This record gives sequence, C-alpha cells and structure tokens, in this order.
Amino acid sequence: MGRSISNQKWRAVNILNYSIMFITQPKIFISSTILDMPNERTAAYRAVNKVGGFPVMSEKTMEAQSTSSLTACLSKVMESDIYVLILGGRYGWQPEGKESITELEYQTARSKNIPVLVVNTTYPKEPLQKEFERHVEPEYFRKTVNDAFELEAELEKALKAEIDKKQNEYFNRTEPVYSNLVQIQFPSHLYIADLDIDKKAVRQYNKDRRRPFFRPSLHDYAVSALYMQDISFPHDWLVWDRKIITFHNLQDDLVGLTKIIDKGTAEVLACDEFYCTSADHLSQFKYLLKKCLEAKLHKLKIKWFRDEKLFVFLPIQKDYLDRWQSRSIEWTKTSKSATRTVVDIKYDLKDKNKVFNMRCLAFRTGFEIFEEEWYLSIKPDWLFLWNNLRVCDYAFENIQWLKRKERNMHVFNHFNFILRYLQPSQMEFLFAEYRDYPFIKLQQIEKFDFAPIVPDAVWNGLEAIGAQKKLKDAYGNVDLFGI
Repeated sequence: MGRSISNQKWRAVNILNYSIMFITQPKIFISSTILDMPNERTAAYRAVNKVGGFPVMSEKTMEAQSTSSLTACLSKVMESDIYVLILGGRYGWQPEGKESITELEYQTARSKNIPVLVVNTTYPKEPLQKEFERHVEPEYFRKTVNDAFELEAELEKALKAEIDKKQNEYFNRTEPVYSNLVQIQFPSHLYIADLDIDKKAVRQYNKDRRRPFFRPSLHDYAVSALYMQDISFPHDWLVWDRKIITFHNLQDDLVGLTKIIDKGTAEVLACDEFYCTSADHLSQFKYLLKKCLEAKLHKLKIKWFRDEKLFVFLPIQKDYLDRWQSRSIEWTKTSKSATRTVVDIKYDLKDKNKVFNMRCLAFRTGFEIFEEEWYLSIKPDWLFLWNNLRVCDYAFENIQWLKRKERNMHVFNHFNFILRYLQPSQMEFLFAEYRDYPFIKLQQIEKFDFAPIVPDAVWNGLEAIGAQKKLKDAYGNVDLFGI
C-alpha cells in the first residue's frame, strides 16, 4: 500500500512537471533543413540554451526511436512549447512526395496552436521553398537575417519575449482554492465576573456524595458549586484568573452562572478588546470558542475526546439485545442525496451477539484569526471505540490503514459532510435533531482566489483510476463538489 501511494504521488509530480514545463524549461523545436544549414542550427541551439529552453533537434537531442522519422519528428513537434521555423534555401526531404518534412512540421505546430516563430534568411531559394515562404509570409511576422550570427542574436530576443509573455500570462492567472477553513461568527461582546464560591463547602459536598476531588481545578469547584444548587448548565464558559468568562449574560439573574459569581463585578467587554490584550488572552479566547463548539456539538451527539483531541460521532440507538447500532445520516450534496455512515459497528467474530468495536467518524479542529476574521479549521479523522464508548487504544494501525486507503476525494467528502452537518441555517432542514446554538455559527468553505492555476490533471492524478472517472464531468473537468 505504501508503494502504491508513493507511485501515485510520483505520477502527480510528473504530471505537474509536464504541465508547467513551459514555465521552467520550455521545449523549443528547431525546424529547418539540416545538411545545408549546420551553422544556423548550431546558432539556434545556442540561442535556445541562452534563454533557458530545451532545444528539440533531431541531430542533437532526439533519441533513437522504433518509428519512422516522419512520425518521430511530428510527435516531437506536438510535445513542444514553441516551434521555430528557419527558412533556408533548400525545400528539403519530401517523405510522401508532396510537402517537405519541414512544411509538415510547420502545419502540425499550427494545427496544435503551438506558438510559431519564423526566421527567414537572404539565401537564394529553390522554387518549392519560395512557394513555402509565400504560404508562411501572411501568417507570421518574421525576422530576416544574413548569417548564423544574426540568427542567434535575433532568435534569442524573440524567444525571450515569447517566454516572458507566456510566463506573465501563467502567473497572472489564478483559480479558487478551497481550504479546510470555515469562517465563523460569534457575539461581539463577552461577560466577565469574579468567581464567588465556598471551596470548603464544595469539598464537603463532594465528600458526602462520595465523589472526592483529585487535584481539582477552579473550574471543577465551579461545576460542583452549580451542582450543589441543582443547576444544570452547559459547559460553554471557562474560569481564568479566578474569573468566569462566557458569552452568557452574567447581568441576567435567570442565567445559572450568576449563582456562583460576585454580581457586582460582572462587566461587558468587546471580544476584540479582550483577545488583543495579550497572547494569554488570545489563547483563553480560543479555548472559550472551543468550549462553545463542544456545547454546540453535544446536541448533535458528537463528543469531545480530550486525550485524543478529537470530536467524535457517537452511536445513538441500541437494539433489543442492548447492542449499539450503526449510525447513518442522510444529507444532500449539491443536487444528489447520500447517506453517510458515521458509526460503523463491528461484531465479535466469535460471538455475533456482542459488539467488538465501533469505527467512528471524527475530526480535529482549530481556531485561527487572519486579518481580523476568525476561522475554524476542520480536519477529518477516525477513532475506534469499545462498546462502553471508551477508546480502543490498539486500533491505531487500523486508523493508519484507513488513512492510507483514503484519497483526496474521500477526505473532501468527509470534510464537506461534516461542515454541512454543523452549519445551522443552511442545513437545518436536513437534520431533524438539529437545534441551533446561539454563540457560534459556521459559514461556507473559505475560498482563496489568489492561487496560481494548477492543472486539474495534477489533482486527478492523485486518485485511483476508478475515482478519476467519477471526478470528471462530461467535458473532462474536475468537480470535487459534485462527488
């Protein structure tokens, strides 16, 4: 499997190299008669090397081939990035008794829309060569030279101008690139208040409930203080520097958190004013956003696994034997409906009545700020769980196998599904269990329009042969969003 992946990547690199060959080292085909123009062809060879191109010349750089001279030459013309025609005095070899091989090369370059540069000479011309010259004259502006020295200088200038033009066209063209970043929205202000709890009373409360603390944090004390007053409250808040920080209104007595704060210290602060204060404040704000995301996903039966740093889809139903059932979700991608299995149950091979483990779709997240805009990054992953919903530690190799097996198409599908499932307004009608969460909203996939164009063949080349066919539409274009 490792070898096949390596080969796929190598194939994609080759495709990319071929696709941008014109930018790095263009192939330049030199077309003329040979025996009567050795000095002129040597001059052309030097001019091509001076501009950083690769000269395609039958007597210098073309390899022996098991095909006819005509087929070999025309094939090389079609592979070239620039075609240079040098008109000497002789018309040259006529392989089929009609056009010369030089004229056939010229016709091939024109039919393939390859850029053509014409250099004429003042040498006396045969009648057929004069006729060929008359055909070329109205099509291209040509430069006329007296000898090989002038030819080298003029061809170097012409090639440099053509390459510069194509490079500018290439680098000025861009295409949209879809990242794994999603712009998010949250309230413009947050609330801060001093924590006000009786730690001694909280310790006694937990001792009476036979749930003693083990190295408790202030957050643990705060949660227990809420339980003491029979308050069940989402965990979308944090304790830092002995203060409660949250998007909940701490000046509203109906909010449960107001029972464990000093109400006189409650204040409202702009979010940007808070997270711009210091690196520590920025870190705490990101942690608050993560806690809000936890609360949002908890309603969707997606649990945060702290040690693994993963959000994981959990099973939600059991059968009559009290066994967890696979969890599938219907969704719509573009115009097509699909079903995504987010929890796949594996039964014990020795006892089919027992669940062995569960393969669960998961994802990693991160919060980043770029140019005063906030984004959530989503990276699809997997996690295996036992029947008791504890992590199956030795399934690491299974996860690595899954990642090696998956291609770009699969990962993008996972990402697209996860994003659509988490979006509130656009996808609420798709998921009956969805109830909007007020403090964090997800927008669309972030698109960047400044990326240089990379040919679709590069991305397509990373996929398996079967997947490549699915990626292409009727016109041969790649459309990841239609998968």
